[in-house]
Amino acid sequence: MKISKIISYVVLGVGVLGILLWWLMNSSITSLMSENGVSEARELALEVAEPSVTPLYSLTLIIFVVTIIVTLIAVFSSMAKSPGNLKNTGIGVVVFVVIAALGFVLSDGVETPLKDGDMLSASGSKWVGAGLYTFYFLAAIAVGLMFFSGIKKLIGK
Repeated sequence: MKISKIISYVVLGVGVLGILLWWLMNSSITSLMSENGVSEARELALEVAEPSVTPLYSLTLIIFVVTIIVTLIAVFSSMAKSPGNLKNTGIGVVVFVVIAALGFVLSDGVETPLKDGDMLSASGSKWVGAGLYTFYFLAAIAVGLMFFSGIKKLIGK
């Protein structure tokens, strides 16, 4: 049996399990809401709703971890088959690290009060700023490359 067929059956089984758990959670949440006299699920106390929600969250976590592992295995096996791709991947990783470092250098770290009354530390603020700058740089590069590609196609025709 081909691996793609096995994966299809696994995905189907996980989907059916997810639907079953969602249905069980939804029906138990509905009954908990009527028992506690609330009209919205967010009004339920965490202790009351947690046993109904935990299985679905556990399934979500398992699927997330398995997806990460399978993706990493696929990426590394693909890179191992083609050393040329390994060089290109290395260049991409280095460029990303340089852009992220540039974002970190340009960001400011200022203690910031949060809505709930806590304070965001200067270090945390610097990391948030670094993430934003990195996102802006990468978005600008992507938009610039799309424009460059479009202009190149127009001139080439």
